[in-house]
Amino acid sequence: MDLNECFRKGLIKKTRVDTDLIRSLIEMSNIKETAVKTADINEKTISAYVSLAYDSLREILEALCILNGYKVLSHICIGELLKDIIQEFDFDEFDRLRWIRNSINYYGKKVDFEQGNGVINKIFATKRKILEKYLDKF
Repeated sequence: MDLNECFRKGLIKKTRVDTDLIRSLIEMSNIKETAVKTADINEKTISAYVSLAYDSLREILEALCILNGYKVLSHICIGELLKDIIQEFDFDEFDRLRWIRNSINYYGKKVDFEQGNGVINKIFATKRKILEKYLDKF
């Protein structure tokens, strides 16, 4: 799905910039990150924490979309919009993370411990970059 299709299908809508919502999304994202970082993660639970870490990133990306005046109703459309808004946005890496999360949530796939830790670290590194560069005033 491309950006035009996301708009055509109503999966991206113009909205007002809502600073309270942006702050709330950042706060919830940080709570989820703390939950992952303080958890006793093991081989059995790693997949659940990868999914939670991804949710933390998604909330930051949603906050960035709202800051730019858009409400996005689809994960793939978040990526398509940010690819258009942020020149250096790594859509392929985001899509890989989305695919891993969807494999866990929708298809019951598990990630092994080492891969899961790598994914979690990548998610939080990506989140940090976006917070520092675009959402630091919140």
